[in-house]
Amino acid sequence: MIVYFIGTGGSEGIPAHLCTCSTCSEARKLGFAQRRPSTLAVVTDNKKAVLFDVGTDIRDFLNVPLEAIFLTHWHHDHIYGLYKLRWMAKETVLYAPEGHADALILREPKNLQPRAIKPGDTVELDTLKITAFRLNHQVETLGYLIEEDGKSVALLYDTKGLPGETWGLLGEKAPLRLAIVDATYPPGTDDPYHNNVDEAAEIGLKLAERTVLSHISHKNLPFLELTEYVRKKWGNRVLVAYDGMVFYV
Repeated sequence: MIVYFIGTGGSEGIPAHLCTCSTCSEARKLGFAQRRPSTLAVVTDNKKAVLFDVGTDIRDFLNVPLEAIFLTHWHHDHIYGLYKLRWMAKETVLYAPEGHADALILREPKNLQPRAIKPGDTVELDTLKITAFRLNHQVETLGYLIEEDGKSVALLYDTKGLPGETWGLLGEKAPLRLAIVDATYPPGTDDPYHNNVDEAAEIGLKLAERTVLSHISHKNLPFLELTEYVRKKWGNRVLVAYDGMVFYV
């Protein structure tokens, strides 16, 4: 499978509007340091696409029919693109947790077909097997284990650490090929709903051969400083995601 990082930022994106912090200032100078809100696509071996979260308008980045859309949760930085995407010309199933669902999407889904998904549920699409599990966040939030041809990817955002049951589920599958982990904040920050960089890396290193840090806020280190920090501390076992990154699993 191919993992395509369409958006790798937090809710505000990078640069945040009118913000003059070092992270946002760098991103205005270096286009590769800019980030859209979290949006991820998985392309199967049969070239079918599945979308995970829709934090941005995807039409300029993924203009193909979707097998399905999965939401981790209903915070607006993870669903913003749905407001336009629901007008697409093909009916598409939208799997999402029930908690804190967006009223407009449920009331006027257009060509989306919302279906509730719970921890432990498994959906098979084309060559993919996708299993939902619980994460630790402010609202009901799901992570996803994505499996194809004996290879596994775990999507782990938004979360602070992992619930015990999720450690158990993923531990049985370890080592995963890839863990994509919420690394919203810089090292040393303690937030109740999101990991910092060190916390995220530690999760990934316990579960997977490679870890990619994503969902990165403008409050985090500037792009060049962050990538240098991660490279020096963990080498090529941990990578910093960027918009447009493609990972072959």
